[in-house]
Amino acid sequence: MKIYDANCMIGTYVREHVPIHGVEEFVQLASEIGIEKTLAYHADARSLNPVFGNVKLLDICRNHSFIEPCFVISPHYKYDKGWIFMEQLLMENDVRFVRLFPKEHGYTLTSVHVTEMLDIARKLNLNVMLSYNMIYQESGEENPYFEELCRRYRDVRFILTEAPHLRNMMWYSYLEQHPNVYVEMSTNDNWLTYEQTVRLFGSERLLLGSNMPFNHPGPSITMLAYADISETDKANISYKNLQRLMGRE
Repeated sequence: MKIYDANCMIGTYVREHVPIHGVEEFVQLASEIGIEKTLAYHADARSLNPVFGNVKLLDICRNHSFIEPCFVISPHYKYDKGWIFMEQLLMENDVRFVRLFPKEHGYTLTSVHVTEMLDIARKLNLNVMLSYNMIYQESGEENPYFEELCRRYRDVRFILTEAPHLRNMMWYSYLEQHPNVYVEMSTNDNWLTYEQTVRLFGSERLLLGSNMPFNHPGPSITMLAYADISETDKANISYKNLQRLMGRE
């Protein structure tokens, strides 16, 4: 099974202990598992500052061609170097994916910052990634403004990562109501999850991911490999859907 990994973080993460440490260990494991392409953001762009974390990511991608860059974007750019600088950096390096961490970077989905960043995503035809916990609230509910953004930016593709099986009725509703929403399945380890989701919504908006370095890629790959779905559906999920989003077909 050809594997493109849609959800990775690379670099040394300082906020918690993770089972996979640093760039070399990440690259070695990806090679051993047989991951042909991986979409990754840098740990420093998440936990420290996106402006210099994304530069570190580009350096890694130059040395490891199988890594596709995913920029973490945030208001850090707006107040440090300006949105135009960020746009130019994205275009010059052919970055097709960006990721938002509103809770961790001190802003909200309803802020003007998000509107400005999604306007840029629309302009540059970018794919926008959000961890599921970025829309899940302490009240035990999903932030309703996420769906408002999906409606307002129908021409922007949103990718929800680490979608938990315990919230499957909610991400089912996103797949049902919003054709621009994709779901990455790395932590969705419920029995028959692929069979049921593909039966309901098809396989064209599901993505295989590992969630490295927080998880080993083995379980998520095994879940898909043994799913009772067609080889066409498995190929869509394991690499073709991400390949299309990369614009690399």
